[in-house]
Amino acid sequence: MRILLLLLLLGGSLSASEREGLGRSFRHLAATHELTIAYFGGSITAGAGASKPAETSFRALTTKWYRDTYPDAKVTEVNAAIGGTGSDLGAFRCRKDVLDHQPDLVFVEFAVNDANAKPARIHASMEGIVRQIRKANPMTDIVFLYTVAKSTGAAYDRGEAPPAVVADEDIAEAYGIPSINIGKAIWQQIHSGKEKWETMLPDNTHPNDAGYAIYTKEITDFLTAHRGDKEEPARTMLRDPISPMPWEKARLVDASEITAEGWMHDEPAARKQFPHSISAVDPGSVLKYEFQGSVIGVYWVVAPDSGDVEWSVDGNAPKRESSWDKYALRFTRVNYKILDDSLTPGEHELTVKVLAEGQPESKGTWIRIGALLVN
Repeated sequence: MRILLLLLLLGGSLSASEREGLGRSFRHLAATHELTIAYFGGSITAGAGASKPAETSFRALTTKWYRDTYPDAKVTEVNAAIGGTGSDLGAFRCRKDVLDHQPDLVFVEFAVNDANAKPARIHASMEGIVRQIRKANPMTDIVFLYTVAKSTGAAYDRGEAPPAVVADEDIAEAYGIPSINIGKAIWQQIHSGKEKWETMLPDNTHPNDAGYAIYTKEITDFLTAHRGDKEEPARTMLRDPISPMPWEKARLVDASEITAEGWMHDEPAARKQFPHSISAVDPGSVLKYEFQGSVIGVYWVVAPDSGDVEWSVDGNAPKRESSWDKYALRFTRVNYKILDDSLTPGEHELTVKVLAEGQPESKGTWIRIGALLVN
């Protein structure tokens, strides 16, 4: 089976795998004249690099295809994309950012941002996403999208598929999920000499409008070909997971649910990502949180004045982590860190302490946490 999948990804002009098709969402659209589409991914799904992300990204153009093809229908777009994030954070924000909108169709795009992740992590997070969606509504269609960067395109040059794509395909094949390798279409244009990386992906990762047009054509050609798909029956039972512990119980613990002496509750600037935050600036301020699970992480703000923390679980040897990086010199954003994903399932306690000394170029010691990541 793995050989067949790799031939599909690498051979000729094939870029899509049909598997179960899209019969559920197309039949729902025909019956109700309504469709809610969630676009779940990173900055490429958000439309970074497009002249007008709300109009010329693949996300916007795919929604436009639905609205143009079904002019009498109400098509709702859910932009569930956050730049610089992978499927690991995706598993934790799936319920809030995707499932709370009750989508009929979900496009999932994390292959580029997962490029450096280990296959086991990708299996756990992507399978967790799929199982969360299917538990919430067995009739929701899912499509995996594989984009490309110059760095990941090098795998195609070697006659291979990027490791993140191979890992995603393991999940897609196991659950019958259609996948479209839209990134390979751009690579083929470059490999044939018709285009160059800089004319498609000016920063080697994010497409310009011409690149997004290629992505869109691959998607809409696939949609056109599958408008007549038969409606698959509802999945009353999930198959056994292929990863040892898929992140299907992953959740965001909102900052409003956490209290600690010396930490204050406030409203963050990044309200789209999380509505609340709990913050501390005084060195030595300690936050403790008891949780049930096997994975713990933080979802926090990276700002010019962000500091460092020392953290531990269950009183084990503390480790250091910074909520500042070089990009904070230019802009403030949200980021995340999976602190430990190898805990024995059960009750644990996380301890986080603000440190007096941070990174040399940081302007402060602020720690602003929007949520904890718990599975």
